[in-house]
Amino acid sequence: MLLRQQVFIIEQNCFYEDIDGADEKAEHLLIYEENELAGYLRIFAPGIKYQEACIGRIVVKPGFRGTSIGKNLIERGIEHINNKYPGQNIRIEAQSALEKYYEAYGFKSEGEIYPLDGIDHIEMVLKTTT
Repeated sequence: MLLRQQVFIIEQNCFYEDIDGADEKAEHLLIYEENELAGYLRIFAPGIKYQEACIGRIVVKPGFRGTSIGKNLIERGIEHINNKYPGQNIRIEAQSALEKYYEAYGFKSEGEIYPLDGIDHIEMVLKTTT
């Protein structure tokens, strides 16, 4: 939660309720480098936040950006969902500035850009079913 606060609230100057009551319903993926938390995301099973499985709160600590941490984090999140919930599509609520970044992993935009807590977002889906 400290990393999420440091990036989403302080760095991005976005005052929102990070403690949303959903953490206890999520699985949490943390990546450490030499005992330092470098990246984090949370995963929701299908039917909790969306019909699909969901990845959210994707964050990489500033000192680890530009390394493979972000790539590893997203790939491990996708792999975990594919193993635990085979055949499930994966939905994210991405900051629109990162739309191209997530497209590189196969996510496709759905709908229009909308403001969320003062930052433009767009829903994106990685289709794993036919």
